Amino acid sequence: MRLVRHRSGNGRPNREPVHNRRRFARLRKPFQAVYFPTQEVRVPAVGLDFSGGGFCLLTQEPLPQGSELLNAAVLIGERPVPVSGVVRWRDTVLYRGRRHYRYGLKFTAINDADWEHIMQASAEGEKDGNAFATGNTLTSSQRDMLVPYLVQRRVVELLVRAGRLDQPRSSGVAPVQYRLEGYMMRQGVPYLRLTVRSKRTVFATASEFATKLLVPIDGPRAAPILVS
Repeated sequence: MRLVRHRSGNGRPNREPVHNRRRFARLRKPFQAVYFPTQEVRVPAVGLDFSGGGFCLLTQEPLPQGSELLNAAVLIGERPVPVSGVVRWRDTVLYRGRRHYRYGLKFTAINDADWEHIMQASAEGEKDGNAFATGNTLTSSQRDMLVPYLVQRRVVELLVRAGRLDQPRSSGVAPVQYRLEGYMMRQGVPYLRLTVRSKRTVFATASEFATKLLVPIDGPRAAPILVS
């Protein structure tokens, strides 16, 4: 599907949409969708891409004036997924010589299992440069992007209390390794699934540990959850 950004009468292209720093894999693949401008009306549309954060929707008609929240149903891998989203950016494009309207939406409501289905489907597609492959050990820069510093401190405190890490000698973060295992959602809260490798030394005997944690994605001050 080839889209051409519409140019206004003064010859200048519309402003490029502003994207948030991407933390999820994104699949650029058209999919069927319908949206509901009112409870009684359903309008067919085309989805252009999706990720764990939201999706891009292409419509033949503009959304109603002042409309910022949108209910829709999208077909992801033959599975219909009802979602609600807020419009984060919008622009106009030309497709087959006709003006169409493109919207970037951020999820505001989605079922836990449906979100995990989207994450699994998007992980199999094209990944943005800031998305991370599951199963890989994170570099320090990747770790700092995915896991805020305060959360890293909480992880250290949790491991120390569990007897799986030596007490740091300063207020800094102890050297541990983070492995990204995937994502999950619990009661509407998205989490990173991480395995953290740490070391504890007792009487000159060092023991290594691999601790499975859940870390809230949207809660920079939230406490990690010890799984095993």
